[in-house]
Amino acid sequence: MTKSRPNILLVMSDQHNPKMSGYSGNTVAKTPHLDRLARRGTSFSNAYCTSPICVPARASIATGRYVHEIGAWDNATPYVGNPSSWGHHLGRAGYQVTTIGKLHYRDADDDTGFPDQRLAMHISGRGDLRGIAQRPDGRVPTVPGFRAILDAGAGETDYTRYDRSVVDTAALFLEHEADQQPWALMVSFVAPHFPLIAPDEFFELYSDQDLNLPSDVLGAWDHPSVQVFRESFGIDRDFSHSEKQRAMQAYLGLCSFMDANVGAVLASLEASGHANDTIVMYTSDHGESAGAHGLWFKHLMNEESVRVPLLLAGPGIGNEVIDAPVSHIDLLPTFLSLAGIELQEGESVPGVSLLDHDALSDTDRTVLAEYHANGSITASFMVRHGQYKYIEYVDERPQLFDLVADPDEMFDLSGRDDLTDVISDCAARLRQICDPTAINALAKRDQARRVAEVGGAKAAEAHTVAYTPVPKPNGSPT
Repeated sequence: MTKSRPNILLVMSDQHNPKMSGYSGNTVAKTPHLDRLARRGTSFSNAYCTSPICVPARASIATGRYVHEIGAWDNATPYVGNPSSWGHHLGRAGYQVTTIGKLHYRDADDDTGFPDQRLAMHISGRGDLRGIAQRPDGRVPTVPGFRAILDAGAGETDYTRYDRSVVDTAALFLEHEADQQPWALMVSFVAPHFPLIAPDEFFELYSDQDLNLPSDVLGAWDHPSVQVFRESFGIDRDFSHSEKQRAMQAYLGLCSFMDANVGAVLASLEASGHANDTIVMYTSDHGESAGAHGLWFKHLMNEESVRVPLLLAGPGIGNEVIDAPVSHIDLLPTFLSLAGIELQEGESVPGVSLLDHDALSDTDRTVLAEYHANGSITASFMVRHGQYKYIEYVDERPQLFDLVADPDEMFDLSGRDDLTDVISDCAARLRQICDPTAINALAKRDQARRVAEVGGAKAAEAHTVAYTPVPKPNGSPT
């Protein structure tokens, strides 16, 4: 019999483009375990992160709040425990709250609401200060991001080995501790985050296939802010067909590797005997451009980067696809709803429970994403409302896409005279949530202060590592 308070299993990946899954209609991607999860649960086809970069996105997932509300601007502003996380709420309500894998908060000593952290990966030192250290001439720092494309291939990395350890640790929890109920467990993988090195067996899954590479024509994405990003990461170059093919093969291989790890965790849940009293959620912190429009990595507001996979399955969860726009800010209200927790008087969050079909059927709903981090000179804000996606760049021209008529975002409609009312409405909806100009100025002041504290732009580079190191078995970084 299903308990009134189910267990909660949140499985997270890092940098998973939602289009790279079989259940989303991709006939090339091999993700059988996610496909099975989607078939027995609910898939949210228009789910968005709050910021297309790791640390801010994960702070929003924890707190159910937008980036500008909590000052989580970039990869050097990790979550430290304030405001309260869903872990705090569930822990106070009697849940055993455990995390296994990547968190990307400041460190395990902070009271983040996750007291039992296993194999916890947090930021390194002060985080990515280099990425926010603008030069005196206003230019952004350059990083050799293009090397990740050129070096793509088969093999093992610290990250793939780490993810295997996360699987093993989750299996031990589900085998030996799942009877201590109710529990909330977050299992968080790094894949398919770069480096684009996929284990051999998964890389070879795509060796003899036409990978159907997306169009690399910039087209509608020929925008000044996008060009700044491309130059900053060194991807403003013509990669050869074989280079793009190999990078895509590695990325798909990592997606399949991640899928296999998700499948192993779900198999452990089944073996524990608690699948029937556990709600399972799968999502990723943000997406990956994966070559679309000639773009790679995240950081931008294109669908491949800012949209995320989101699946929900378990007792009482219907088998359906929900097209209404939803956001990572909706995760905290969902967990509280599952646990029967009500916010205290005076507390509020901007999201809604994914179980609240009335709220999700509200055609007037707007969701927001924003970006203030590396590869940018000015802030960008995205609002999704109905069929339209509007992107506003402070001090730059906006973009507008009709995602029903143009799901691949090939046509920027912001110059259309017959859509001025749509643009005005979207801009007004953005300002109902926040003032983009004021938020941009606030973020820049805070970033400048933190860079100055370490001695300026050049010194900031000494506080930045190329990849967040994996933790040792005892939880400390390598």
